[in-house]
Amino acid sequence: MQGRPQRDVRVKIGGDVHGPVVAGDGNVTHLNTSTPVPSAAPEPVRPADLRAAYRTVVTTDVQKSSCRNNVGQRHLRRALAECVLAGTAALGVPQDFFDMSDRGDGLTVVMPEAVTVVDVLDTFVEAVAKALREHNQAASDAYRIDLRAAVHVGYVDRVGGQWSGTPLVHAARLVDAAELKHALGEDGGACLALVVSDAVKHVVDEGYCRTGPTGYRHAAVVVKETSCDGWWRLL
Repeated sequence: MQGRPQRDVRVKIGGDVHGPVVAGDGNVTHLNTSTPVPSAAPEPVRPADLRAAYRTVVTTDVQKSSCRNNVGQRHLRRALAECVLAGTAALGVPQDFFDMSDRGDGLTVVMPEAVTVVDVLDTFVEAVAKALREHNQAASDAYRIDLRAAVHVGYVDRVGGQWSGTPLVHAARLVDAAELKHALGEDGGACLALVVSDAVKHVVDEGYCRTGPTGYRHAAVVVKETSCDGWWRLL
């Protein structure tokens, strides 16, 4: 008995079913052959782990941030991020190269390898201070930002995209120095109090930076387990 001839039938149905199936009477039916198979989403690219990476780190903290209500806190964080981004933009390095972490009332920035201490003091800090002054001129007293910033340098590690190391801890202690808080609070014309570590001060002492050693004042820093020297100036 002669079988019936097969006919090639193409049917489009809902869903994501694809491929040939055998329909009644031996007909070969192709489902959704015109619909492209979606490709899998690419895996996010994670930064490679680094050990003993020599970096300049900056830690910032907003003076009296706890006095703000929720609206003030949101405004503070948004304005601070804009000012810090103005500083990184002034360095002329793509933003993707900077690693920033939120401290709640401040930001910590691990600078790219190509950014030196001199770059941070002469360009980044000055640009952040300029952005802060512009913000404060346009803001009411309730939204004014007075910022403390600490700069240190040393070997840090990045594991799983997160930075750690004693330089980050040391910068966090410097930025909490009581003398720094007092100096910024007493000077109504300054918007940023900068404190640097001994390691950074050595670079200043060598004459590489626009503001030389006479522009800094000494502070004995005693915060938690840390007891060290700091060097500060107001901008």
